[in-house]
Amino acid sequence: MTQIYKYGYTPKPEIDENKVARITAVHRERYEIVCAHGIGFARLKSSIYYGVGENELFPTVGDFALIEYNELGDSIITKTLPRKSFFSRLDPSSSGHRDQAIAANFDYVFILCSLNNDFNIRRIERYIALSWNSGGIPVIILTKSDLVDDYSTQVRQVEKIAAGIGIFVVSAKTGSGLESISEYLKPRKTIVLLGSSGAGKSTLVNTLAGERIMDVNEIRESDSRGRHTTTLRQLILLKNGVIVMDTPGMRELGMWNASEGLSEAFSDVEDFLGKCKFSDCTHGNEPDCAIRNAITEGKLPLKRWESYMSLKSESRFSENKTKALLDKKKRNKGISKLQKEFKKSDYRKNACTDSFNCAVCKHPIAPQGAGSRHRNHCPNCLSSVHVDDEPGDRASLCGGIMDPIGVWVRKNGEWAIIHRCRSCGEFSSNRIAADDNPTLLMSIAVKPLAAPPFPLGQLENNYSARTINETKRAD
Repeated sequence: MTQIYKYGYTPKPEIDENKVARITAVHRERYEIVCAHGIGFARLKSSIYYGVGENELFPTVGDFALIEYNELGDSIITKTLPRKSFFSRLDPSSSGHRDQAIAANFDYVFILCSLNNDFNIRRIERYIALSWNSGGIPVIILTKSDLVDDYSTQVRQVEKIAAGIGIFVVSAKTGSGLESISEYLKPRKTIVLLGSSGAGKSTLVNTLAGERIMDVNEIRESDSRGRHTTTLRQLILLKNGVIVMDTPGMRELGMWNASEGLSEAFSDVEDFLGKCKFSDCTHGNEPDCAIRNAITEGKLPLKRWESYMSLKSESRFSENKTKALLDKKKRNKGISKLQKEFKKSDYRKNACTDSFNCAVCKHPIAPQGAGSRHRNHCPNCLSSVHVDDEPGDRASLCGGIMDPIGVWVRKNGEWAIIHRCRSCGEFSSNRIAADDNPTLLMSIAVKPLAAPPFPLGQLENNYSARTINETKRAD
């Protein structure tokens, strides 16, 4: 029988060890697991994970979960156990309104960066912040030391931004420096790998395993970058008892609510915050600004400050975006409820019955002047407002002005206006109505002909030349 504790599980008296499994890989709606009964597959219990409320955490690679074991087929996952660490990203399947864990329950985060042309100190700063925020302990591994003669400059750069973090220079190809990271390579410890393509993650795993268990691709000579070789979220138990995790989702990590990680990664920067003369200092032109003084005196590198502000801004944007999307979801639920209660007209099928003034030309539009059943633009100036994600849903967060920029003709001869949003640049197409401004419609339609991109005199010349050539070919 497979002993689950070999995969990092710490027994708990209140939990039956025979019901515990660890997720080793994710295949859409199917999970590879290892448990006391061996290796197998499992699926989620629908009533728990897809039921009312959807409060249960969806498992990911590295998670420990309770299962109903089935020796004849797929087992059933009934609960995701609490995590001690995890990486997450915006969940693409939820329209970005919640986070999605993509790796869980790891002890160390190996931040890999090659010493060749792909070395990037700003990327390392970002990974350090994400690592501290995850709950794991960051360890910086500078790889491919065999490709450079002198890496002292890169090491000094990393030391300045990685206070209290282990920094190691290795070459998986020659084995140089690998003995220095042995203190982290302990049985039952889980290591997650973080780094760009071509940083040497797969090579390092193969070296630690003593065999080729992951594919390795060649890197481009121009920028020392490679392409992603890992295509599956997976957890691997090495012969020495070390558990290694590599996942393609790592390349999509964003600064999702990473404020705590930023404080750890940029503690040297935040030491100066709150020491300005004014409590509301913007660190611009205010007198006695601690940040500006530190930069001037060489105590704080300008690049370091700029990197901190950039990551801070990204983190704040992610949090605000999340709030906006949650508000949108809540608002959409309210709209749906009202539609059911009052049977409000579907604007995709029925005419608008509201009186309003055009947001652009201020022209008053009464219900009888709202146009056809398909109207969503002003009949006077042909402008509109970006209110739809899909026609008629009134769910867009943009609210920008939609300018009429063109006209096209459908197969049935019906005209439609092409609109473009001033704010987000999105395009839409809307059918014209009988009361649309005909002068403006024609003006938009013939505008390309009024200013052709070539001299009109060339048309006859080109036609004559083409006719002569066709005649010669015929002869």
